[in-house]
Amino acid sequence: MFLLVAGGLLFYFRIYRVEQTFTEMTYEYGDTVSRDITDYLTGTDWSVHLGELDLSGVNEDQTGTYMAVVSHGRKQFVYRITIQDTVPPQILWKESQVYLATDRDCAVTDVIAGVKDVDREAEVFFLEGDEPCYEISFDRVGEYILAIGARDRAGNMTEGKVSVIADTPPAFEGIRDFYLIPGSTPDYQAEVSAMDDVDGNLTDEIRIDDSDVKLDQEGCYTLRYAARDSYGLETVEETLVTVASADEIQGLIGKRRIDYRVDYINGAPNIYDGGASEDEDIEQMLEDMRPALVQLYHEVGRGGYSSGSGYIMEITQDAIYICTNSHVVNKYEDWDVYFYDGTKLEGEKVGVSGIFDVGVAKVDMEDVPLELLDQLMTVHIDKTYWKSLNNQEIALALERVDKEGGLIHKSIGNLIKIKQDFEWYDQRDHTEVTIELVHGDSGSAVMDGYGNLIGMAYAYSEDPLRYWCIPLDGILGCYEEITGRMPYVY
Repeated sequence: MFLLVAGGLLFYFRIYRVEQTFTEMTYEYGDTVSRDITDYLTGTDWSVHLGELDLSGVNEDQTGTYMAVVSHGRKQFVYRITIQDTVPPQILWKESQVYLATDRDCAVTDVIAGVKDVDREAEVFFLEGDEPCYEISFDRVGEYILAIGARDRAGNMTEGKVSVIADTPPAFEGIRDFYLIPGSTPDYQAEVSAMDDVDGNLTDEIRIDDSDVKLDQEGCYTLRYAARDSYGLETVEETLVTVASADEIQGLIGKRRIDYRVDYINGAPNIYDGGASEDEDIEQMLEDMRPALVQLYHEVGRGGYSSGSGYIMEITQDAIYICTNSHVVNKYEDWDVYFYDGTKLEGEKVGVSGIFDVGVAKVDMEDVPLELLDQLMTVHIDKTYWKSLNNQEIALALERVDKEGGLIHKSIGNLIKIKQDFEWYDQRDHTEVTIELVHGDSGSAVMDGYGNLIGMAYAYSEDPLRYWCIPLDGILGCYEEITGRMPYVY
């Protein structure tokens, strides 16, 4: 019995017994906590490896003090593990001169190459005094010294300074939205330019990314333009490419959602349509529709002249077609046509109708300056809307432009009836209005406050005094009779 007890004690003290190597240990954040059991227990190699290490209570991703446990037989050894961060972040500086763009918010990442620290959540910022700032901007060109700070979650901080030069980045001109029918092949760079204060013209260096655009499939896509100067300052601008049917695009024009003077439009039947506003405003309408108005002028003898009003009905590849009264245009074969800005071009009579007092003149497109064409528009013709009108006292107006680009006359009134019995001109129905017509108004476009063409000023009758316009359907029928063409009608 004595030998058995003695043997057991000898086994325990000489072979099985283990002891803690330590009770407290500190690690630097980022270093791996040991998983080697021999770092925790001392004893025979056989017995030490019977121990089971439990580090489930230790979070190596965060500083703090944690408890680790080693189980050995029926005993448990507890260890206090402290993870601390005493090493401040390292700011990585760019090797070359730093250039920043003026009038842009710049982040710290634009100034430095990065920050190195075992704490992946260490932050870096500009220093304004003792306060951190995460964006900075410059409103003028120049050299600036910026203070930079980097701090980890343990509070370790590094500071430094860097010299930066603020300069103007490249600037684009001529970028537009695109509205295209499927199958179009637009030139995205047409009319687009890029300039830089230091490098000058960078137009040839423009990079265009149209990888998201599907020209054969209807949809709305993003198109990107980029230009970089010799300092590495880059400007990126985005625009939209909408691929849709011709009628859908024309509908956007008619609602004044898009404008050929601002947007690139391809495939719509009439890109020059003046459209109709969503809000009724007579004064604004007259201003908006002025580019559709003209004056016809013909000198007669010594100081005499004949003149009349007109408006642009259609703009084609070959000509600008102008509607007016037959009794205006039929007097001469050739006319001086004055547009709203005072531009004078040679025009000619196309023909007149015997049904209503409607005549048509035209100006050859080869004579039209591009800068003028880029401003002109046609009157907006919505026949469906027009047919819905009857005795409604909606506001109507006309306006006459003069030869110098100013205004001769405007008159505002109301609609009495869209079709009214007319005792003259074969008793064909005419549109009656309260607009006071005076000499020279003949041939003027009469429009409502939205911009819809309602009729054309024609004449007045006396006893009682009444004012008459040629109705829209009469204008359209005569226009087709004279030209063999039909303008786009909504």
